[in-house]
Amino acid sequence: MSTCLFRSPLAERLSAFFEMRHALGRCIKSDYTLFRCIDRFLSKTLKPGQPITRRVVVQWVKEIEPLSVGSRINRMCLFRQFCLYLNHFDPRTYLLHQSFLPKRIRPAPYIYTLEQVQAILVAARQISGPPNSLHPAVMATLLGLLYATGLRVGEARKLTLADVDLENHVLHVRETKFKKSRDVPISVSTSKALSSFLRERQDAGFSINPAAPVFVSPTGRTYGPGRVCELFLGIVRNLGFRGPVGERGPRMHDFRHTFAVQRLAAWYKEGADLSVKLPLLTTYLGHTSVVCTEVYLQATAELLEEAGKRFHQYSAIPLSGKEDPHGS
Repeated sequence: MSTCLFRSPLAERLSAFFEMRHALGRCIKSDYTLFRCIDRFLSKTLKPGQPITRRVVVQWVKEIEPLSVGSRINRMCLFRQFCLYLNHFDPRTYLLHQSFLPKRIRPAPYIYTLEQVQAILVAARQISGPPNSLHPAVMATLLGLLYATGLRVGEARKLTLADVDLENHVLHVRETKFKKSRDVPISVSTSKALSSFLRERQDAGFSINPAAPVFVSPTGRTYGPGRVCELFLGIVRNLGFRGPVGERGPRMHDFRHTFAVQRLAAWYKEGADLSVKLPLLTTYLGHTSVVCTEVYLQATAELLEEAGKRFHQYSAIPLSGKEDPHGS
């Protein structure tokens, strides 16, 4: 094993656990910071040879109490996984029950209608900027791509020219969440829209080096997440889809929810076997399991209508409310 990364009495086990997660592709950039927090806590809490007991867990819960719900959940989940790992070597290790985890209340996702998306793209094309600025084209194409593919915002922002294969209608999404890479097929219409934007981009004089970003900022670099979010919020607020600062409303990430829901509704219409199709959607979206994908599949009026039609089809219950001629 490589040099130990930590200093607590459980440093070697913590380091081994960190390296195992890294080898499995589970570690992300923020993980090391979380591991360091656990290591510092164990350094001041445990003495050599002492196990993680319930008392230690309760102390850890109090330690992270001032943090936001999301931060506490991330730290508790990692601590819980470490305890499960450690228990294989030391059965005295206390195993955290899920009741220790804070409750996260997720905001309901916003499912865009086609008319709303069209309005957003038109408004994006009208963003103010310097003369002959590529600003409007960048935002309109980026938002259109999110709607058409369900990509994460960060995945779309980081695409390079080498990642766009218009001939085969494929985007190469590299080293994304959990260090996973995947190929994302795109439709012919999406390929045409990207092709048109890339010509506009080249005419504006930006680099055509394969490593150059697709969605290029005025400085020639990748757009920062904050700037993209700022521009998007300006669009949806001007359109009246979202209230003033401080109020919740449609987000860019909701394009991903919309894509997943619409794909599911289309499969319902086709009469497809969802037990077969859902893993395909999981792979397409870059999730690690079907459970992750289920978060995106929120019920909409269209989806419920299609589900109802299928139920009636297989149960032979008349849709019109007319009496059954057999009197059953």
